[in-house]
Amino acid sequence: MPSIPSDRPGSELVELQVSSGDDLPSAIDDALGNGVQVYVPAGEYTGRHSDLGFSADDATIYGDPAGVSIDCEMDSNATMDTAGTLRIENIDILGKKPEEQVKIDVDLSGGRLEWVNFNFPDGTANPTDSYVARCDSGTGEQLVENCYFGPHGNSAFYYSERNTEEMPVTFRGCAFHNCAGPIRAGGVTVEDCIYLADGTVPNFKEEGSSSEDRGTPRMFKFEGGGTTVIENCDALVTENAGPADGPCLDWGGDATDSNSIEVSNSRFGNFGGREVFDTASAPGGAVDDSSLSNVSVVSDQLFSGDEISGDVSNGDEPRTDIESRRWNPLEGESSGDSDGGSGGRTFGLPSSFDVVTGSEATAPATSYTVWTPVENPEPPEPVSGGGSDSGGFSDGPSQLRIAASPDNPDANCDVTVTADGEMTFGDESEPGTDTITENDDGSFTATSVGMDPGAIDTYAVAGSVTAVTVTSGYDVTATLDGESLSVESTPEGGDQSPTELAIRASADNPDTDCDVTFTADGAIEFGDESEPETDTITENDDGSYTATSVSMNPDAVDSYLVSGTITEFVVTDGYEVSVTLDGESVSLGELVGDGEDESSDGSGGFTPVEDASPKTLIIDSSGTLGEAVEYDVTVTGTLERDEERTMEPDDGLTADLTTDSVDDNRAVGSVGDGQDAFRYTGQIQSLSLSGVGVVRVQDE
Repeated sequence: MPSIPSDRPGSELVELQVSSGDDLPSAIDDALGNGVQVYVPAGEYTGRHSDLGFSADDATIYGDPAGVSIDCEMDSNATMDTAGTLRIENIDILGKKPEEQVKIDVDLSGGRLEWVNFNFPDGTANPTDSYVARCDSGTGEQLVENCYFGPHGNSAFYYSERNTEEMPVTFRGCAFHNCAGPIRAGGVTVEDCIYLADGTVPNFKEEGSSSEDRGTPRMFKFEGGGTTVIENCDALVTENAGPADGPCLDWGGDATDSNSIEVSNSRFGNFGGREVFDTASAPGGAVDDSSLSNVSVVSDQLFSGDEISGDVSNGDEPRTDIESRRWNPLEGESSGDSDGGSGGRTFGLPSSFDVVTGSEATAPATSYTVWTPVENPEPPEPVSGGGSDSGGFSDGPSQLRIAASPDNPDANCDVTVTADGEMTFGDESEPGTDTITENDDGSFTATSVGMDPGAIDTYAVAGSVTAVTVTSGYDVTATLDGESLSVESTPEGGDQSPTELAIRASADNPDTDCDVTFTADGAIEFGDESEPETDTITENDDGSYTATSVSMNPDAVDSYLVSGTITEFVVTDGYEVSVTLDGESVSLGELVGDGEDESSDGSGGFTPVEDASPKTLIIDSSGTLGEAVEYDVTVTGTLERDEERTMEPDDGLTADLTTDSVDDNRAVGSVGDGQDAFRYTGQIQSLSLSGVGVVRVQDE
């Protein structure tokens, strides 16, 4: 039977006999009792929110650190209670909370409730103020430790009604992402927590209100009295927080004269157009009793009203490693005892886990599935006679070691190695970003992508290394079993760099619901202005790549490095974007389908060119049944309808839309649940769409 760390409450261990898809809350409730430790195997479970009402004394509900999630039906409230100690650990509650109130009422009978790595990542519907938890009464104490909370409306924790002396609350090591005021309380301790608003914060106002569609990004609103201590915390509101206007900490009108706030060793920034500390409407007593010590503020406006004395400087920037808190089983030997006891608390992944980073890593912010450790690559099979010409061992592969110079200017250092035998990843390699390819002649080519200054990659090589090349302007050393190899720089004029595609959302877009998706027949990587935590890059089955910029704010910019031809480019209906290639503005017609690889070395750089050969333009709405798209397209050559490829199964969807018309080099019209196709010569000069559709360009 699996073990639970020895310091957890309870003595009678019960392992649940459940499988993925089962109703987990009901199974827990059936097994839970005073003194019981319930072990939950890793899996993806279901259940009702109302069944999360766990009550027991000196008991533990322990999810396997490999990942336990409950896809909850948000039906109604739950209540948690204990007269001893009840600890809930390593469980994700998935599903958006609806507009109506759905919460956990914390009403303790003198005991201690502990939530550890108990996460609510999916947030709430919009608009809503459906809380994670509320506390109006009860006696005892609560610990909320190393938990992750996604974009919740106001407020995640509404704890301002409780008696602060009879129920102390501590938040420790928690992450709040795009929440509208996650903590609304007084008399609590907040240690080592991070608040980050870098996207749309859910609105909690009713439709028709003056604040409609405007969430309020603030880490803390003081309310309800008591002494609040904020220690080693970080709060950052970025320019990408939508139309929000909130402070980091709010000494607002809901505070009372009995509120006392002590802030120390913390970092703040608010680039959303508001001050960091809202003190304008606070009672004088609340501000007078507040203190700041060793506080760093990196944005301009500090106080909205009365100043609070203290040690404030423009020093360290707020931490933003919020996603590393999301996947944290809290076990490991890096900062405590080996059995996961109280000394083993760690912020980040356990040292035993292998982590994939970069553009190939799965972005946890977009799909909150059960997280499991990444498996280490299998070691290479021994190959006899490996490395015969380069100092290799006769009974196995040789070790190739690539070391980037610490004096390199940046991380744009790519190294390509070709060998006449098989190559596999070594212990110091990054399979998520680097690549190994078998060539047609039986040789292998490995590429280390974006090496940081001083970085090291290793490969196992069966055979001889025939070439090592590095991006011009960068230095690396290469050895095979300790023997130095010659390294050549990329020849001048042989540009192997991909093209930088920059996408800028129009400043006139109505909100942040602007998604942009494009596909290229070559590789796509994140550029300097990108958000790998939320945006995605996917390699398709046919070898093409698709990138998606999610929820772009008005005037926001995302950039990508593109090799090959862009074949599709789609923008959410009702939103506008502009694009540049290597800093040069291009129209959508120049962007989609007309790029050809003209580089002399076949590097795959994207170059728009004029082409007189016929092509087919397809405007396809079949992927969104029941919806239609209107279009207006002009070309530099000639254009005519391709009747064989045009398919309109539902004319009723376009009855009140633009009538199809083709005139020399221009076509206007609409299509629903089908596709309109045109043969044309020259380039696409302009193309506008209204509705949801996909544009494809195909050679004849």
